[in-house]
Amino acid sequence: MFNKRRVSAVIALIFSFAAFSSVAYGWVRTWVTTDDTVRVCISNANGDMHAVYGDQSCKGNEELVAFPLGRGADGATGATGATGAQGPQGSQGATGARGYNGAAGATGATGANGANGATGAQGPAGPAGEAGASGPAGAVGATGAQGPNGAPGANGATGATGPAGTSGTAGQNAATVYSNQTVSLDNTFGTHEVPGLSYTATVGANSVLYVSTDGGIVNNGMNPGDYVQVSVRVLVDGTPVLERLYGVELGPSANTYWTNWSAAVTASATPGDHTVTVDVALKDRTGFTTASVAGMMNSPFRGTLSVLVLNK
Repeated sequence: MFNKRRVSAVIALIFSFAAFSSVAYGWVRTWVTTDDTVRVCISNANGDMHAVYGDQSCKGNEELVAFPLGRGADGATGATGATGAQGPQGSQGATGARGYNGAAGATGATGANGANGATGAQGPAGPAGEAGASGPAGAVGATGAQGPNGAPGANGATGATGPAGTSGTAGQNAATVYSNQTVSLDNTFGTHEVPGLSYTATVGANSVLYVSTDGGIVNNGMNPGDYVQVSVRVLVDGTPVLERLYGVELGPSANTYWTNWSAAVTASATPGDHTVTVDVALKDRTGFTTASVAGMMNSPFRGTLSVLVLNK
């Protein structure tokens, strides 16, 4: 229920708003709406009330009451206020619906086909030409006379059988040589022949060379990650016939500082003597890391070169 005493107080306050409405309407009447009413929220619990602006709402436990005000005499017309700034342009309206397509016109009637013209008469065939006369056949030449057969010669005497020769080899040969020195690679310029890995083979007709080589490559770096890349080549008479690249990178394990090279190749060669060699070169590295290739006797990195001469 409403508190009648509080309602009476509000009504008295509303009358006081109305008393000043003719002189202060629009800037003193902050609680008066444009329709000359005062909006008041009244609590359903205890009857407390408070005025609210026209754009405010009451709480869920309050009831909104609008009290009308009496209108006093109209005051003098105030001076025209300055023109306000132009408001932003409104958004473009939606595109209107497309009109219906007009009905398609009726298809005109197909005209009649014209009549075919008459076929003209075939002209007469021309006369056939006369056949040409055949020429006379040439005379056959006379067959020549056969000459007389010669007398058969006498058979010669059979010669004596010579002694059997000694059995020859199959024409094959093989040899292996070993390195006798370590090759140190400390720059990436030029190649170095491995001392001891050189052999001269005598090649016969219809023969080929089979060459194989192996040995050890050591990375002399100090830190894990140090890297070297070494080229190993096989040459016949100074001309490379095979090249292989081998990389070694230092790792945390004690066995990751070296690797073996191993390569083989078959090379054609003309009859005669041919020299086979092995050379090495440092192709890439980390910083100033160096490498060692091959070794001397009893070294686990000692290099070998095997050369075989094979008949085809």
